[in-house]
Amino acid sequence: MFHITNGDHANEWLEQAGVEGEFLSWDDVLHEGPVPTGLTLAELSQIRARFISFSGWATEFEALTHFQTRDARLIAAARQGEVVVWNSHELFDQLHLLQILSWYQQEGAGLPAPKLVFVDELLGAGVLGTERLQQLLEQAQPATAEQIACADDLWQLFTSSNPRGLAGATKQPITQFPFMQQGLQRMVEEYPDSQGLSRTERSILQGVIAGHDTPAELFRYVRDLEAIPFMGDASFWQIINGMFNSAQPLLRRIDGQSFELPDLYNLSESFRAQQLALTADAEILLSGQGNWLDQHQIDRWVGGVHLNPENRWLWDGADFTRY
Repeated sequence: MFHITNGDHANEWLEQAGVEGEFLSWDDVLHEGPVPTGLTLAELSQIRARFISFSGWATEFEALTHFQTRDARLIAAARQGEVVVWNSHELFDQLHLLQILSWYQQEGAGLPAPKLVFVDELLGAGVLGTERLQQLLEQAQPATAEQIACADDLWQLFTSSNPRGLAGATKQPITQFPFMQQGLQRMVEEYPDSQGLSRTERSILQGVIAGHDTPAELFRYVRDLEAIPFMGDASFWQIINGMFNSAQPLLRRIDGQSFELPDLYNLSESFRAQQLALTADAEILLSGQGNWLDQHQIDRWVGGVHLNPENRWLWDGADFTRY
């Protein structure tokens, strides 16, 4: 069998539990960066590699080589009909599931459907135990035609340049997948709200007010606010950096210096020691006045939507409006 999971920790966990076969980590933070519509798997991998390089998480060569190897392994296993997709309740996993099943609907049409394993725990946590894992694997069933079609429809909505269709989909139960609706509902909250702040950005400001004024403390605070954590620290540091480097900064360092991003694998002492505070503009926004996007030059992708000064969408908790 060929098992696809959300990361190396999950693979190690399954191997230690005695699950047999090959393992592949579907490593891509699809809720960050461009995921435009109408692309083949290979074309999207090129775009994602450029984004990862731009974010400083790997060189473009490293990222593209990783994706090309990942894609080739999926295609080879799919042709043999031995694929098992492990799906946890994290948003990270939900978007992977949509991408993979959409590939089966499009480029992989006619190939044997993968088996799906739904796990209501964080994969890699090791809390289920060997017996439970084996039981879940034995209960796995091939994705139905309805599930594959539903995933393809949702993937098209996620990659669309207009977010309204995805918002509509989140209002109805998505019965084909147990964790999908909650995951997608959380994703749309990363769009700017009526003050121009995403849910994560607003939580960061509230965390500073609550006294969590170092990057690591803020990350733990915001993560603990989530019913199901979905964002890794690398994405989180980039969001903080954007709140500093703005025409209207919302955060400042107590010592007046610029925000220091960490190395990918090393949180230096100087990074950890940074103490953050709100700017006066942030305090005004949190009082319910103004909109950050009046000054802030937003440049962020959410799925297929490129948020920029000419294309601003606000999420009011029920629907999208152009701003």
